[in-house]
Amino acid sequence: MSLVVTGLSQNGDVSVLRSALITAGFPTDSLVVVGPDESTPSLSRGLIGSDLLTREGGTNVPGLSGNAHGREFFRNESLPDRLGDFEIPDTEIGNYIEALHRGKSVVGYFAHADTIDRVIEIFHEAELLNVRRF
Repeated sequence: MSLVVTGLSQNGDVSVLRSALITAGFPTDSLVVVGPDESTPSLSRGLIGSDLLTREGGTNVPGLSGNAHGREFFRNESLPDRLGDFEIPDTEIGNYIEALHRGKSVVGYFAHADTIDRVIEIFHEAELLNVRRF
């Protein structure tokens, strides 16, 4: 049975949602926010290459010496895993990652079977976008 409610926040401010959950008697420790800063490029790949130690005649320290122009970066590999924790189907993960790249935050709440309908209502009342149940 689907027990995760997700929605998109325009600016990552979930204070209204948090207050509404508290007022309704729901614990806020089940509320999780994945922000756009978690979809930023990472340097850990792309700096690996045959010229890392030999370019410019010496040792290059990523971030301290040389520059990484022309290198390809990858997106945070844990991001799909984090979104997968919300039980978002693999076929829809890309849509959520795209929303993160556009500056939105993905908000998830792990509900119980007897409270999920009320949690969905609270997400709508807090004006979250694309409220879904997974």
